[in-house]
Amino acid sequence: MLRRACHIFMLLMLLLPLSCVQRQEGALEGTVEPLGTAAEVIAQRDGKTVASLNVNPGDGTFRLALEPGTYDVRIFAPSAPFPAAFPGTVIEAGRTTVLPALYLAPSGSSASLSGIVTPAGAGTTVTLLYEGKERASLNTGPEGNYTFTTLPEGSYAVRASSPGYAEDGREFSLIGNESVVRNMRLLYVSSVAGVDWQEGVIRASGAGKPPAKAANATVRREMAKRAALADGQRNLLRTIEQIRLGPERTLGSEMPEGTHRQRIQGFIKGYRVTAERQLPNGGIELDLELPLTGAGGLAAAITE
Repeated sequence: MLRRACHIFMLLMLLLPLSCVQRQEGALEGTVEPLGTAAEVIAQRDGKTVASLNVNPGDGTFRLALEPGTYDVRIFAPSAPFPAAFPGTVIEAGRTTVLPALYLAPSGSSASLSGIVTPAGAGTTVTLLYEGKERASLNTGPEGNYTFTTLPEGSYAVRASSPGYAEDGREFSLIGNESVVRNMRLLYVSSVAGVDWQEGVIRASGAGKPPAKAANATVRREMAKRAALADGQRNLLRTIEQIRLGPERTLGSEMPEGTHRQRIQGFIKGYRVTAERQLPNGGIELDLELPLTGAGGLAAAITE
């Protein structure tokens, strides 16, 4: 009996390696022109680089072994204004995914985009989109500065992000060899009543009573509405004063009587009325809204 058990044990030990089949790799292949281009292929997952290699300058080919999965692939060349991007590239086990042939021609343009993102610091990233597609990304310098050069004509968007801060962005067009400057100030995300960070808006309500004496009902309603607008703008200002520029700095502490306050008071006048309600006392209540980010947002209004 013992002898038979030993035989079974040895048989199982022999079969065990066969059950542990190694996962097959896949591969990514492609060709880059013109020949001699010093290009680099980078495969990323979840924003992290998992593999990279240089394109063979002799024939412009590359082959990158990868585990099965979905990757964001980018091909960089110093001569090109921004990398070629292939998001969502699928690699299957034992198979080769072939990318379309690329021609990374150097840009003949001297157009550029530059600016400063506040606050400066590690982890602040600026992303460039061209014709609606993400083309390049970089980290800002120690003073928050960034630059993209040799950009072709077209429609662009630039976005800035930093851990703990709300993302902001601008849109613009480049014509010829012009140089465009876009500075951005990021707002610190914190809990403030009336601020919806997900929707990117500031909200406040205002109420107004009709005057005791008025010529008619139309005048009473108009006067109540004016009072509601004034109250709503005051409440918007109180909310804005609580928004933070950093962990310890609020907008209220930065704008006692200076330029910031003047800019914000002008910004508040761009409110949008989202709702109007009649009150039992004959008054009016209004809901007002302002954007936090973007070209017409609070962040743009206080950017130097």
